[in-house]
Amino acid sequence: MKRHLSLRNLSDDHHRALVLARRLRRLAAERETVDLAALSREVRQEFDVELEPHFRIEERWLLPSLRAKGADDLARRTTGDHARLRELVRSPWTRDTAAELGALLETHVRFEERVLFPKAEALLSDAELASVREATENRRHPGS
Repeated sequence: MKRHLSLRNLSDDHHRALVLARRLRRLAAERETVDLAALSREVRQEFDVELEPHFRIEERWLLPSLRAKGADDLARRTTGDHARLRELVRSPWTRDTAAELGALLETHVRFEERVLFPKAEALLSDAELASVREATENRRHPGS
């Protein structure tokens, strides 16, 4: 699927999120002992560095524009998913936590790629989309 240039950085972030989601689901299903404390620390680090900045860009630049165009339901779903993902990352970890986080993260990414981003491409102006691109580029290259 060809993604609008302004959403490509966010779309690229989704690859890493899917890799993490699959890993969490696989580890949660294994019968072997998993060091949940170490996994939790690793996932929190990944979340803080990759996912949280991604969420903030969507919440600051993409979702308000979609709300202004009448896509409240999509914005509400996105912010709800973000809130639950944040809760799971910060909660005490069990295999069930890892499994739920992995499943929700994968479902969320698929929703954004298949529903949210195509709707944004259809509804938002080039200027609105450009603000998203600028935010993602500033995140990747602060001060440049």
